[in-house]
Amino acid sequence: NDAMPSTSANAITAGTAGEVGGAKAAMDVMLGGVATDIGATYWFLEMKDWIGELMGSPRQYRPMESWSWIDIMGRPIGQNKGSCVLSACLMCLEAQHRLAFERRHGSDTFPYAIPRETAADLLETCKKAGVWTRKEGANVGKVLEVMQRNGGAVAWHEEGLEHCKLQIKSWERLPSPSSSSLARIMRTEGPLIGSLDVVRADYYAPGWQTRVYTGGSGKKKAVGHALVCMEYRLDGELIRVVDNHNWQGPVRWISKTAFRSFTQIKVEPLDAGALGIEVSWRRRLLRMLWREETFWWRQRRTLNKVWNKHH
Repeated sequence: NDAMPSTSANAITAGTAGEVGGAKAAMDVMLGGVATDIGATYWFLEMKDWIGELMGSPRQYRPMESWSWIDIMGRPIGQNKGSCVLSACLMCLEAQHRLAFERRHGSDTFPYAIPRETAADLLETCKKAGVWTRKEGANVGKVLEVMQRNGGAVAWHEEGLEHCKLQIKSWERLPSPSSSSLARIMRTEGPLIGSLDVVRADYYAPGWQTRVYTGGSGKKKAVGHALVCMEYRLDGELIRVVDNHNWQGPVRWISKTAFRSFTQIKVEPLDAGALGIEVSWRRRLLRMLWREETFWWRQRRTLNKVWNKHH
């Protein structure tokens, strides 16, 4: 149903279904919940569109009122005094690779994360290439060019196995998309990099946690900033972002009108077989039942709880 509010708030409980449709309905909802936990949501939406095409209806992406990719976001990568663009590029790249991989293999199957060491290496590379300076910062497109030229970004395996490189296939700058276009892109393609100008005094004024940032009050004092856009609400044209100032991000809501542009990163899913990643449904089910939790998995879940508290 395209009126569903968000991926994290679409649950119909088995008890509710049982009251309405009896025991079979309750069982169907319970099994559907298990299927969703191991990654069926994407394929359900794909099948719905495919059936529509068979019946002669073209694919239609009617914008949903809201959508969230909070469940595929990794840990924030803190910036180093002006390296917000680098942090945003790395965080968005990791999220895009996690989304592409888990659309194929199911949720919580992507075992890699980009560490702070990769961010430090990228900063040095961008300095040498003249792409980043402490005074001016960097441009999103230029940083992505450097990353692509160097074969991507090094990511560490959650269980300490061999590292790999998360590569960039391409990217596209979206200077002024309409609200419905932006909603469609975020829903179907995943998180984006958002670029905007902020006035620090306004951005972190008292009460910022519960306030929507609509832009700075003094353009002369504004500085460029980049972060990851992971959620939207059409009502009010709001974008929820993961910032890069500390280990929690933090997360906050920003008005779409405050952004100068957005950038979409495109990737190819990693080859699970070539990397020796166990992704069978039996393995995923056992992991879910026996609660096999790695350090990074627990960190992501802790962050998820913190972010949802400030929703």
